[in-house]
Amino acid sequence: MGKEEASLSETDIPALLVIDDDKDIRKIVKLTLTRLGGFHVIDVASGEEALEVIQKRRFKAVILDMCMPDMDGEMTLRALQQMPNMQKVPVILLTAHASSSLPKDLEVWGVKRILEKPFNPIELNLHIKEILTKE
Repeated sequence: MGKEEASLSETDIPALLVIDDDKDIRKIVKLTLTRLGGFHVIDVASGEEALEVIQKRRFKAVILDMCMPDMDGEMTLRALQQMPNMQKVPVILLTAHASSSLPKDLEVWGVKRILEKPFNPIELNLHIKEILTKE
């Protein structure tokens, strides 16, 4: 298979999308889900970047930080759910705040789990596998 064929088929493989403004969190999540879970992971630093990337490929699930500058997690989540190709994609929220302060209608927006920071990366991998098994 030629290099051009490989790159074309890679964009057709559903991946996990990690959206977090913290570079270290993105690195830990990507490393864990790649090595332990065997997933293909794409990470971006903002909601705006996520909306661009989603135009180019399919995703199995999204891991989304709620507290980001400019376009925060809730704004990003609502924008994702307006995109037909993302409406059924499960979302795991990462938050540094108590889950009681989050909007009540999150399940309507595709949220399957909420993990508080600091979180155990190994548990994140297990949550992803469990969610994808149910989908």
